[in-house]
Amino acid sequence: MKTPFFIAIRYLFSKKSHTLINVISIVSLISVVVCTGALFIVLSIFNGLQNYVSQNFNSFNADLEITPTQGKTFVLSEKQIKEIKQIKGVRYTSEVISDVAVASFDDRQFIVKIKGVAPDYHRLKQIDTMVYSGNFMLQLGDNYFAVLGAGVANRLKSSVSSMINNALTIYYPNRTKKFNPANPSQNITTQRITPFGEFISGTAYDASYIFVPIDFARLLMDYPQQISSFEIGIDPKFSSKAIVKEINTVIGNNFYVKNAYQQEEDLYKVMQSEKLAIYFILSFIFLVASFNIIGMISILILDKQKDINVLYSFGANNTLIKQIFMLEGILITFFGAILGLIIGGIFCWLQSTFHLIQ
Repeated sequence: MKTPFFIAIRYLFSKKSHTLINVISIVSLISVVVCTGALFIVLSIFNGLQNYVSQNFNSFNADLEITPTQGKTFVLSEKQIKEIKQIKGVRYTSEVISDVAVASFDDRQFIVKIKGVAPDYHRLKQIDTMVYSGNFMLQLGDNYFAVLGAGVANRLKSSVSSMINNALTIYYPNRTKKFNPANPSQNITTQRITPFGEFISGTAYDASYIFVPIDFARLLMDYPQQISSFEIGIDPKFSSKAIVKEINTVIGNNFYVKNAYQQEEDLYKVMQSEKLAIYFILSFIFLVASFNIIGMISILILDKQKDINVLYSFGANNTLIKQIFMLEGILITFFGAILGLIIGGIFCWLQSTFHLIQ
């Protein structure tokens, strides 16, 4: 095996007798370098994007979320809630009521997602660190306050200071009354609330979410006992799988208990599909580029007929000749791939360190 390898190395770095072969060799090498480097860079970008999205959603979503398998709402008994809180590893819990409503400020309306949570919800998820204007305060005595996503505030063209003396109006369909076509306004529940802060999480939630106290949400949506979900914050020292098993024994099989990944499972599946599609596309381009190597090897065989005849005279057989030119193609691919990985790695390091592309 040493003889074919050394001859292949010699052919790789020696000057060919025809300029065309040199050009094809260089083009073949460059094509492998470009494809490998592009694959490395693009997959690195997708990995970075996935990590960025994961961090943002993990900082926003609860560690665990209980939702019903059927319907929009459910009821947990005081006993069940107490047993969940007593599970080792459970730090905080919060009942949640959420649904779509219409928010209005001045003459502007926007469809939003109202999320009613406990006043100390920031203990569950440090959402107060995402507030860039005002504070994350939902209740002070009998006064209710709201915290708006940056996108919602932008669509309503509002700010915390502008709403202090002009509260936000929330409209929600009345679930208990029959629709009256003669007076549709009777079927709409209206509540006013003063914004106290605006948050930005870097996720799609910024464009639709408004946090309100859960008591305000119960009043607006007429849910005296029902909840939309039950969110749980866990200690990272404990296994989430073990906690989920214990929760399932408490609440039964009529509920989903989702971790942070499962809460955004569709998004992660889409990102993974895009990543896989890019991988296959670039791999196909790499396959097409490899035909340059096949063509170059074919021409090289014709160019080295004299050398092949000499090798035959020394007792070489067809197997050895095939090994020489197969190794030639493998070496071009190998060195091209290594060079592409190095260039791709350098580019990613420069981008990560100096932010060449903003």
